[in-house]
Amino acid sequence: MKKYMTARDRAEEAETLKIALTIIEIAGLDLDSDISMLPRQFAQFLIAPDAYLLIVPAVSLDEGGRRRVENAMCMSKCDAIVVSVSRPSIGPRKVTLEIGIDGLVPVWYSEYCARLIDGALYFAPAFDPAGPLFKLTKKGLTASSDFDGVCFGEQ
Repeated sequence: MKKYMTARDRAEEAETLKIALTIIEIAGLDLDSDISMLPRQFAQFLIAPDAYLLIVPAVSLDEGGRRRVENAMCMSKCDAIVVSVSRPSIGPRKVTLEIGIDGLVPVWYSEYCARLIDGALYFAPAFDPAGPLFKLTKKGLTASSDFDGVCFGEQ
């Protein structure tokens, strides 16, 4: 978070929060309003304890920001979805999602996009067709190795 926020910074922050809340609403997750499980420095993180998930609205996530998310993942024993909006110099803005899976060493999957299929929320790799798919339910994230295949194309 910047020390001095401009109107554009505030608008970007609000936009990422809106997208994060939309993901939470679509998946039907319940947020914990008591964030006492994490120190105050993580107050911007949204926690869905029943799903063992942190949802992190982030304007930009550099290596220091990723380390901060990993620390929160370690403390809470949760996976993480980092929501950000990039503004390329040419073309429209783009929502990108990073998925962090908790473990002894957190594993990160970058540049994912959300897809709603038959009422279920999936995350698919934007550029790597060989990357795993993820499904978000009230019980948390599951990887494609744990559920039956899904077809995103025309049938």
